[in-house]
Amino acid sequence: MTNNFLLIMSLSGSVILLLYLLVSPIAKRYFSVSWRYRILKIALAFYLIPFPVILSEIKDSIVGFCPRAVELLSPPVSLLNTSYAFYADGSSLYVSSALEKMLIFILGMGLLSFVVIPWYALRYWKRRKTCLEYSNIPVEQEHQDMLHAIKSELHIRRNVKLLCSEYCKAPITMGIASPTVIIPPWNRDEADQNLYHDVLKHELVHVKNRDVLIRFLGMAAIAVHWFNPFTYILYNEILNISEIYCDNIVLRGKEEPARKAYGELLLKLAVQKSMAGNEFSVGILGGNSKRAFKRRIVEMKAVRKNKRILSALITALIGVMGGITVCAYDPPVNITDHGPVYAEQGFDFQFTVGELKLEVEELPYEHFFVDDAGNVYEIKDENNDTRAACKHKYAAGTTTSHSKDSSGGCSATTYEAQRCTSCGYVKTSDEIVLKWYGKCPH
Repeated sequence: MTNNFLLIMSLSGSVILLLYLLVSPIAKRYFSVSWRYRILKIALAFYLIPFPVILSEIKDSIVGFCPRAVELLSPPVSLLNTSYAFYADGSSLYVSSALEKMLIFILGMGLLSFVVIPWYALRYWKRRKTCLEYSNIPVEQEHQDMLHAIKSELHIRRNVKLLCSEYCKAPITMGIASPTVIIPPWNRDEADQNLYHDVLKHELVHVKNRDVLIRFLGMAAIAVHWFNPFTYILYNEILNISEIYCDNIVLRGKEEPARKAYGELLLKLAVQKSMAGNEFSVGILGGNSKRAFKRRIVEMKAVRKNKRILSALITALIGVMGGITVCAYDPPVNITDHGPVYAEQGFDFQFTVGELKLEVEELPYEHFFVDDAGNVYEIKDENNDTRAACKHKYAAGTTTSHSKDSSGGCSATTYEAQRCTSCGYVKTSDEIVLKWYGKCPH
């Protein structure tokens, strides 16, 4: 269904994610965590941005600027497939059955999306309100100064609030336009100043990367492409990689004792029942699953050999494959009908495209057979009788019949057929193509 741009969006995003998963064993050893996070964001963009529609607009702009480009961007066509088409005659609107099914499918997905997204938004609003109501513990000036110092280090210009709440047993970050970091009331026995610094830095890296927004976009991809299991895989991978990336930034340049203390803090927080990061926030606990923590600990100890040239080549390959998938979309075109329209017969008519000069297939005979090898045989109705004595041996092919009407137009109908190689008898089966011409060009 190349006419359905939503399915093309879903397919292109899935292609990029699948390639990401295929190269993951190599990426873990030779590519940076930021590279993996970047590819996941690209996949998310292909799920959410209607590149198929944008691509057709780009093509139209190029053709308008350089008319000769039409030969490269729009290959010559003789007839337009009317499987997905509608026809308006001024008083009535006729829709092909395939287009009708596609529109019903898109409408169903749209209705489900409009139900899911407000539901998530309502839950987010309630969650944020609860967090802010219980964040009434004063924050020490030392920690406020530490927050501003880390902001300067990470070049964050946005205003970030720092709150303290007993309701949160682990640090979280909420908000897209006005980010807020909420920390628990730790004492020095629970976390010394170095660990406190690392925790704040982890949360501020989330702020810098706008990870809360990325998470919301991941939920939007699920809401739009709920039927595609790859969107759930993408969301879960974004959740894990965003935490691994923050860990990587925090631990960059630190020695083994500091890394060990940071990992022990994560494990200590993991065993507590706490309000950690969920679909409405990001936090140092991430997905809060055993598998996710094990993966983070392993990634902390990993030593990578950054292969920049190889990572650039694979990035280009992934982008090209996603682009090729987008190009599978057949954009709608402006069409005009030439000849009679038989809407009541289920769209047995053809449209010609734009102002292109259409090539008309030459017909060697009024009625003829073409086998799979390209050999052409004339069929004379008076001689197309089966012979009882012949043991027929058939060759597959097609038959075409040309007939003119009283108004000067004509039609050419092609059927699936078989021809006996001994006696020449031809038997036809299903109709393949019916071409109408208002004026006979043959």
